[in-house]
Amino acid sequence: MRHQARLVSAFLLSNALALTMASASNAEERVTWRMQSGYPATLSVIGDTAKHLTETVERMTGGNFKIRYLEPNALVPSPQIFDAVGAGRVELGYSWSGFQAGKIPAINVFTSVPFGPGPDVHMAWLHEGGGKEIVEELYAPFNVHSIPCGLLPAEASGWFRKEVTSLDQLRGMKIRIVGLAADAIKKFGASPTLIPAGEIFLNLERGVIDATEFSLPSIDKDLGFYKVTKHYYFPGWHQPSSTLELLINKKNWDALTPANRAILETACGDSMRFAMARSLSEQAKAMEFLQKQGVIFHKWPDEMLAAFRKASLEVMEEHSSKDPNFKRAWTSMKNFMDRTKLWSDVAVSRD
Repeated sequence: MRHQARLVSAFLLSNALALTMASASNAEERVTWRMQSGYPATLSVIGDTAKHLTETVERMTGGNFKIRYLEPNALVPSPQIFDAVGAGRVELGYSWSGFQAGKIPAINVFTSVPFGPGPDVHMAWLHEGGGKEIVEELYAPFNVHSIPCGLLPAEASGWFRKEVTSLDQLRGMKIRIVGLAADAIKKFGASPTLIPAGEIFLNLERGVIDATEFSLPSIDKDLGFYKVTKHYYFPGWHQPSSTLELLINKKNWDALTPANRAILETACGDSMRFAMARSLSEQAKAMEFLQKQGVIFHKWPDEMLAAFRKASLEVMEEHSSKDPNFKRAWTSMKNFMDRTKLWSDVAVSRD
C-alpha cells in the first residue's frame, strides 16, 4: 500500500509539474499587440473585416493572442501606417498597400491594376503565382512583413457632379482617383488628386473636386457621396479587385512562435473569405438604397472603356520601363492572367 501511495504521489507530482510548465509556456506565448486600421470599424466591409480579424485571432487562441484595434489616426495618419509598423511604433497595421506606392512604385501592381485580374485570379496569383513572395521581398528592406488579409470585388468607377458622355469632358476635370488609373486618366487631360477618405465628401460638396472614386457601393454609401451628386458610374475599370493587407513589424513577426505565425496567416485567409462574402452580399442592398435616393447608375460607353484600356496598358509599359521591380511584378501577374484565361474562357458560360 505504501508503494502504491508513493506511486500515486509521484504521479500527482508529475502531473502538477507538467501543468505548471504548460501554464508557464502558455504565459510566455501570450501576445497582446496593437493594430492601427486605415478604416473606421463602422465602415462597411473594409472596417468590418479588420474587426473580424482581431476577433478571429482571439477566438482561435482562447484569448492568448489579443489584438487591440485602433481606429484611423489613433497613432499616425493612415498613409503613415506602413512607416509606423516598420519603425516599431505599432505592432500591426491593417491597410491598403497603395499607400506605399510613393516609396515602392511596384506595389501598385498589387492594389489597383486597371483592367487587371478579378478577385479570384488576383488571389490565386498571390498564393500560387508568386505574388505574395514578391511583396515580401519589396517590404523586407523596410522591416515590414505582409500577409494578404482582405479581398474585394471590382469597385464602382466613381461619382461625377455632371453626366459624362465623352472623353473631351474629362479635360480639366479634377478627379479624386488613386494608383495607376490616375496616370491613365491624365492622358485625357484630367487632373487626378489623392484625398484621404475622411476628406472626400467635403471636397466634393464644396466643388474642390468634380468627381471621386473610392470603393464599393456599400462603402461609398456610408461615406454619403449620394448626398452631393446623383451620377454614379460603372464598371470599376480602374480597380477590378482589391486586396487589403496585414502589416507586421518584421522583428516581431520573426519573434512569434511558429504556431502564432500560422494563426495570423490562417486568420487572414478567413478574413479574405469574410470580406469577399460580405462584399457580394452587401452591394445589392446598397444599390437599392441609392436608387431610392435618386442616384442614376451609368455605364461607361464602350468607346470610352476601350480608350481607358489603351491608356492603362500604356501606363503599365511606361512604369515597367522605369522600374525593374514594377516590370517583374507586372510580368508575373500578366503571365498568370494569360495562363488562367485558357481555363476561364471555357469553364464559365458568359450568357
